[in-house]
Amino acid sequence: MTFNQSGYSNPQKLVTIYGKDHDVLKQKTEDIKLNELALANEISDKLTATLASLNHGAGLAAPQIGISRSVFIYSYDRTPENLETVINPTLKPVGNEIVKGWEACFSSIMGGGFKAAYIPRYEVIDVTYTNLQGEKIEKRLDGFASKVFQHEYDHLQGTICVNHPDAISKEFPNKEAFMEFMIEVREDDFKRYNKP
Repeated sequence: MTFNQSGYSNPQKLVTIYGKDHDVLKQKTEDIKLNELALANEISDKLTATLASLNHGAGLAAPQIGISRSVFIYSYDRTPENLETVINPTLKPVGNEIVKGWEACFSSIMGGGFKAAYIPRYEVIDVTYTNLQGEKIEKRLDGFASKVFQHEYDHLQGTICVNHPDAISKEFPNKEAFMEFMIEVREDDFKRYNKP
């Protein structure tokens, strides 16, 4: 087994909106059956390795590595220590509070362009999903955790943030301009890191 400098093995090629294989990003994913937990673990390992190779973002979904199955990983504070694997999620808004904010997606900033989306998200959601041990998990998420969960959930529905029907998309002329913009976005997100 080989490891990259982050300690994770086997990062996968990222599927982007600019590539020929991007149709997987537009499809609703297939659920993982209870007898497929070994497959879910394998997908989770690949997602974790790939996210580590991308300098640890907030999350990554199976379609982004070319697998149309209902699995994603996310962290409420962008740290690898707090990454969770989510299988077959559902979500339900709690209340009507909507927060609008900027989001970026690895599938729209790698391989050809630099885009971000200004998008409305529910501030508080109740989520249900299966973990890697096959246990049913129920949580209430708010702040950044809610935002990231909804972003990754959209991937499982075949929607990327820049193509979301309620999004305002912005394109940047180069990586430097994009990264400068994202520093401010991350500072705003940091204020909303609430442990679930």
